[in-house]
Amino acid sequence: MTWLEIIKKRAEEFSGTAGLVVHSLADGERLAHNWDRVFFSASLIKLGILNTLFLNAARGELSLDEKIKLEEGMAVDGGLLHKMRPGVSWRLDDLALLMIALSDNTATNMLIDRLGIEEINRDFKRLGLENTVLGRKMLDFEAKKAGRDNFTTAADTACILQTLHSGEELPPGYRARAMDILSAQKLNNKLPGLIPVDDPDDLEQILAHKTGELPGIEHDAGIFFFKSKMPVVAVVLTEGHDRQEAVELCARVGKTVYEAFEQAER
Repeated sequence: MTWLEIIKKRAEEFSGTAGLVVHSLADGERLAHNWDRVFFSASLIKLGILNTLFLNAARGELSLDEKIKLEEGMAVDGGLLHKMRPGVSWRLDDLALLMIALSDNTATNMLIDRLGIEEINRDFKRLGLENTVLGRKMLDFEAKKAGRDNFTTAADTACILQTLHSGEELPPGYRARAMDILSAQKLNNKLPGLIPVDDPDDLEQILAHKTGELPGIEHDAGIFFFKSKMPVVAVVLTEGHDRQEAVELCARVGKTVYEAFEQAER
């Protein structure tokens, strides 16, 4: 079997529901499995927030050096900022790094407040993403009770990743910074979970990605880099009751992509 056939078989054998897009930017080889199935996005929605932040900076509507003060009452659980004392001001670029690398929910909400939910959703529409919606801030349980939530698909997530990597909408410097931020990801038990490295920091040279998780939800989406080849986009969205099986599916997809391209370079 080809590497894409191996991934497809694993997705079909998954006991829950999986949505996958795997796309080699070098030769156009592509697998799309349940690509348009809508999932709760969990923290994958933060990719879209990062995209809007950089688009606004590229349009001159804000500076990534602009600072926002962490005020009393802003903090919510998840990440690092909720452990920090109020009153400290943070650069937008630093908040973006915390939002992605540590999935910091307070940093995310500060960026949402600065950008606006409507603006973020407008950028989704501009990209042609009909099934990705930011309906609420992180841990906004009242909004969730009212029926507002965050959604995406494997295809939409792959599109956002490709925009951040090589989209014409972003100048090269912003695209490079986006990849730097995504490469700093510290939650590495899914797509890179079975990739053999001597030091976890070595993963920064291999994969730029963002995870997402909620009860019954395990996602990971990223871009694999190889020395002499164009990158490979890999998006795995899952919904099911067996968390370990979902994490293992992500890890096996990542391992299959890595082995297919890394071994070809040897």
